[in-house]
Amino acid sequence: MTSHLQPKRSFYRFDPVATFLIEKLKLTHWGFGLLSVPVVSIFYLAIAWISNTLWTQGEQVGLLQDWFPWFWIVLINPVVLGYYLWSFTAISDVIADLEKSDVVVTQPAEIDEIILNPYYQKLHKYIALGCAIAYSMFVFISQPSLKNNWYGAGVLPNLAVTIATFMGVYIGSMLVLTLITNIRILHRIFEEKDLNINPLHPDRCGGLHSLSGYSLKTAYLAAVLGIMVGLIEYQFVTQGVGRVYWFVHLIIPIHIALSTACFYSPLLAAHRGMKKAKEELLHKIARQFYADYSQIHESLTGDAETLKQGTEKIQGLRDFYQFTDEFPVWPFDVQTFRQFLLTVPAPLLPIFLGLLQEFAGRLLNNLGINLG
Repeated sequence: MTSHLQPKRSFYRFDPVATFLIEKLKLTHWGFGLLSVPVVSIFYLAIAWISNTLWTQGEQVGLLQDWFPWFWIVLINPVVLGYYLWSFTAISDVIADLEKSDVVVTQPAEIDEIILNPYYQKLHKYIALGCAIAYSMFVFISQPSLKNNWYGAGVLPNLAVTIATFMGVYIGSMLVLTLITNIRILHRIFEEKDLNINPLHPDRCGGLHSLSGYSLKTAYLAAVLGIMVGLIEYQFVTQGVGRVYWFVHLIIPIHIALSTACFYSPLLAAHRGMKKAKEELLHKIARQFYADYSQIHESLTGDAETLKQGTEKIQGLRDFYQFTDEFPVWPFDVQTFRQFLLTVPAPLLPIFLGLLQEFAGRLLNNLGINLG
């Protein structure tokens, strides 16, 4: 089946940054993510050269000897920025795959109403802008306290990180808002459209494997963001700043809740539709079973051959009911769920390492061992 989604429908049009990147610079999500590595690297190196903080001097940590910003540049930034552009096209790909598998059928007018309208929310960019301003201000105030990082080496490095943080938080906030919009769209589709579930589909998800793949990709994003959150906590734990900025610890439970919601929400939308379709089929079989059973009951004194045929029919209906009752009602398999579970503890790993490092340092000091 040919998808009704047309190339001219651009889900990113409500976001001026995404519009500029896609239409003016012709960037893909892969290209944008990879391009950020040299751009941010050159920016940081230039600031470090101007501020004379390329190398460590005394207690001042240099950029080239601080692993933290480079981990951010090489891993965190490319993933977040790439997912940012991916989020605008992901929902259309999911719907196109659903149509190809004949699970759901949509018309062009429905696409405009269900999919396009929720994207044009001007409030999104203002929310993202507010988050970017608030968090970048917090970074500018708190970074000088982190003496063991290049960020705290002076005004210029702090300002450079604040600028990068502003842009990153804006893009990250838009990414989160777009993913939430995607979830709203999926819920509307599965609530308003009848699903044609294929229980014997080779994807073992009733033909909804594309939705399962989409949720798993958001789980991978959550894992990377979890590592980012954990690294922030690691800094605060190892440098003793967590007692002052105690509220930073709240991002751990918030992150776990959001990552779980991002994974389950699209699947929950399909789950309701799959469960509804299965129950409707079971009700039809049950009504037919009752009708045939009543007919046989009324003809118990009749012809033996007729009774035999009726009995065989209701036995077939009973077997058919049991087969239908085995239809999947969740659009994912065990492997997908296992991969998601592996992403949940991601933010806790850096924190555990930070606590372990602090504990080992105190233990060695108590034993009179100084590693300098």
